[in-house]
Amino acid sequence: MPRTRRPDTFHLPPQDARSADAVAEHVVRLIAAGTLAVGDQLPSTRALALDAGIPRSRVVRAYELLGAGGYVTAKAGSGVLVAAGRAAASSVTALPGPSARGRSPKRPISRPRLNLMPGAPDTSLVDERAWRQAWRESSRQVPELDWYRPNDHDRLSRALRDHLRRVRGVVADAADIVIFPGVTAAITAVIDAVAPRRAAMEDPGYRWARTPLQDNVARVDLLAVDDEGLPVDQLHPAHQLVYVTPAHQYPLGGRMPVQRRHELLRWAREHRCVVIEDDFDGEFRHDAPPLGPLRAMAGAADQVVYVGTASKTLTPHLRLAWAVTPPGLTEAVRLAASRRRADVCLITSGALASFIESGAMAKHLARTQRTYAARRQRLVAALSEQLPELRLTGADSGMHLTARWLGGREDVEVVDRLRKRGLATAALSSYGVEHRPNGLLLGYAQLPETAATGAVRDIARALD
Repeated sequence: MPRTRRPDTFHLPPQDARSADAVAEHVVRLIAAGTLAVGDQLPSTRALALDAGIPRSRVVRAYELLGAGGYVTAKAGSGVLVAAGRAAASSVTALPGPSARGRSPKRPISRPRLNLMPGAPDTSLVDERAWRQAWRESSRQVPELDWYRPNDHDRLSRALRDHLRRVRGVVADAADIVIFPGVTAAITAVIDAVAPRRAAMEDPGYRWARTPLQDNVARVDLLAVDDEGLPVDQLHPAHQLVYVTPAHQYPLGGRMPVQRRHELLRWAREHRCVVIEDDFDGEFRHDAPPLGPLRAMAGAADQVVYVGTASKTLTPHLRLAWAVTPPGLTEAVRLAASRRRADVCLITSGALASFIESGAMAKHLARTQRTYAARRQRLVAALSEQLPELRLTGADSGMHLTARWLGGREDVEVVDRLRKRGLATAALSSYGVEHRPNGLLLGYAQLPETAATGAVRDIARALD
């Protein structure tokens, strides 16, 4: 008779329940460790899904992967039984996927125990029923082919027009909202449209904005930021394009105050300069007072290109971003996007439009705001208690904070030590070129509140 592993003894950690692949890999690890042996009965798909708090379809898919790999077998009247021994599971290279046949086997990706990388949202917070409904609605029929227009996403542009007005206070015509397959593509198209000879951006700053600037502009000045973002007095009259992250400076986290925003807009008007505002995680605000985007200020519509993304609110795998352009620049940006073949799948854009139109996006943002705020509060409390000597910045908004120290270990060494402890973090110095402060970027979107104290304890040991 097979030994039965019931849900109360077959524990599925949250980090191993995020996807069917993760569930399957968890089972393989249990077999390799000897916790599960040949003949052991796995929990039913319904029982395991209920116990782990995940959709049953995810467990069904995981069991299918395990069956395809020969790790389990289904027998009538006995359920799903372990079919592979410890030695076989220990030598596993990869679970079979839909397109894995005929390929050389690869080792499973080693997932960190805790993901504290900046910009990594908790995708488990997405309402799966609303998500599936949005994709069903978008893919119900094959899109009609009037002619191939890669940047024609009227429905999503209209949905974003209403969404951005309600959530971020950005008022614009749908015709001036251009859809892109990522922020880098949007920035590249704007550079092509403006054709600046000299540009400026923050340092340290967002590396995927720095790359297209340095690749396409003759001179890019990397300007040191302070606690309030990019100082306007560092700008040169020859600057024709400036990239900033005023809502939550990336990576230090400073918020550009109203007075400096006015100064930047006045300077941009006087020198006929285009400002790219990257509002990468501006939807999330914790202790910070309300402060809308630069684009939402009076007189900003003719100078500011507002760039947003679904990567932080939903998932980076959507590969969707948008640029709200000054009306006089829109056609040039669209033409540049077309020349670069910066295409976005029409079904994908339709799914996001449906998700917004149904009200699911508004509910999702409210849910993530509450969750991230609570996780951030626990992380800050743990850092303040165990590592009071660290200087924390950027904790009042966004999805990450910065922990800085003077002297001691280099941040890249600390990151490596934490990686060996199963914590994924980012070194602050890696985001700078001419200005490389020492510290850690700690994302808390995926950090369970109960894990904050232990995570900070690991950070303290790595710093020791």
